Amino acid sequence: MDENDIENLKDLQFIITESMKDTIIEMLYTKQMLDENELTKKERKLLEKHFKKLKQQFRKELQEQNPVQVMFIRNYLSSKKEIDK
Repeated sequence: MDENDIENLKDLQFIITESMKDTIIEMLYTKQMLDENELTKKERKLLEKHFKKLKQQFRKELQEQNPVQVMFIRNYLSSKKEIDK
């Protein structure tokens, strides 16, 4: 990957829907609860499961709304991993 590719990476613009914004807010709130509240094992497990579900939901919508951007980022990361080896 050359300098032009890195500049293109900086110029990527993502589509963020209202649903994605809501999901991010819910993820932040859930993460804060996990980090700051004293929870029973059952409560923690349920919140962790919910948080994982939210991440998957966000990831799916991000990929659906931004297929080209996601492809570009994946290519960049895979080439970076190869360079780091």
